[in-house]
Formats: sequence, structure tokens, C-alpha cells
Amino acid sequence: MENMENMQNLPIAVIDSGVGGLTSAKEIIKLLPHENIIYCGDNGNAPYGNRSGDEIIALTKKMFDFLQNQKVKLVAVACNTISSTFLSKTYEGYEKHYPFPVISVIKPAVEDVLKQPYQDVGVIATAFTIKTGCYDALIHETKLDMPVYGEPSENLAHLIEQGDLDAPAIKEDVKHHVHNLLSKHPNLKDIILGCTHYPIVQSLFENAAPQVQFINPAHDQAAAVADYLKQHNLLNPQTSEGALNIYTSGTYTIYHTILSELGITKAPHITVMKF
Repeated sequence: MENMENMQNLPIAVIDSGVGGLTSAKEIIKLLPHENIIYCGDNGNAPYGNRSGDEIIALTKKMFDFLQNQKVKLVAVACNTISSTFLSKTYEGYEKHYPFPVISVIKPAVEDVLKQPYQDVGVIATAFTIKTGCYDALIHETKLDMPVYGEPSENLAHLIEQGDLDAPAIKEDVKHHVHNLLSKHPNLKDIILGCTHYPIVQSLFENAAPQVQFINPAHDQAAAVADYLKQHNLLNPQTSEGALNIYTSGTYTIYHTILSELGITKAPHITVMKF
């Protein structure tokens, strides 16, 4: 077991099927600028949203095995699709098998939604996330009568992964799913962006429906990470800027594109590898 000082100096890990988790990394960097971050993006196997639950769990465990060897103090699962497997019957709980706490992107977002005076809420996410009903299940644990309306996209995360954020196909996909959801529920005022890729193009969602509040769960996940580290005395005491090390099973060029788009100025060290 690491002593407390050594634990404080260990990095935070952020994992995703690709570049989407950089939206969570951005918020973590804002709140915790002195923390070192290891980012794992399994771009080589993306998108996860069209895979089976067993495939997603197996791929996730490969990233967790890598992080166990790297030694980290916490893992933020910045992928809704991975986080939604936490409700799967085959999910045994990563914390039973790995020596670090795991914070999903879904649970903190749901906890925040439940504090708000919303009458109902929409969720636009990958087909897998919507199919699991994870947002519905967690919300209904507390508010059984709160309607949750899901809208699955099979292509949007993949399109964003291509790196051409001005592609007409991205704009059309966003408009299609926003308008499809609102055509069924025209009074809907609050929609969760239930895939961490989507806030990369949040302005497209807002342009498609200016009257709607689009909720970015990355804010809530970053706050949950900060709260956990504070409560367990695990904040890094260094006063210098923390490092950002990116490991990807894809290519590094997409990372420069998305880091720039998100305004992340921290200079990363990028390693291409297989998990």
C-alpha cells in the first residue's frame, strides 16, 4: 500500500473509447490544475456504442490493466457507454479487482439533475447507452415519476472521431436527433448530452434548439473527482502545472485537433500503443 504522500503524487486517470473524454479532462484540469493526468483513449476500437456489453467490458478491462501498471490514484470513466455497463449483469465492479476508486460520468450527472426542478429530461446518447436505460434507472431510483426520454445516435460519436468538426454530416446528425426528440416531446427544456463526444460540438446542439438547455455531464464528473480527492486527502500538493500524458490505440493527430477545439492549452505527451 502506498503511503499518503506517495498516493497524493500519483496521477488521475481519465478513460474513454476515444477523444470524447477530453471534455471531462478539460473540466478536471480547470478544477485541479496541479494534478497529473493520464488519459487513455481506445480510438483503435472506437466506437464502443455499437458493441455488445461483454465487448465493452473486455476492452475496458484492458485499459484498467494498463492503468494498474501505471499506478494511478483514481480513474474517471469519461465515457457514458462504458459507464452504462456498470448496471450490466456481467459487471462485477472494477473496484473489486483494481486498487483504485472509479468515478463514472453518469452517476454525478444524475445526482445533479435530481437537485434541479426539472419536470422531465431528455438524453441523447449512443445506441448502447440508450438501450441500457441507465439514466432512466438511476433517476427513477429517486424520482419514479420523472419522465426520461432517450434518443439514440449510432453515428455521431464516430463522426466526431473523424476529426472534421465542420463536416456537414455532423451538423445534420445533431439536427436530426434534436428535432426527432423535440418532435415527440415539444415542451422538453433540458437534454443531457449523454456521450462525452457531444459537448465537443455543443454549439451545434444549441443552434439546433436555442430554447433547450443542453447538460454537459463533464462538469459534474470533474466536481465529483475533486470532492473525492479532497475528502480522502489525495490532492497533489505540487504548485506547478500538472502533466498531461495521453495514451491512444489510434492516431495522435485527432488529439491535437480536439485539444485545440476545447481550448486545452496544456502541452500533452502523446503515446500510440495497444492496451
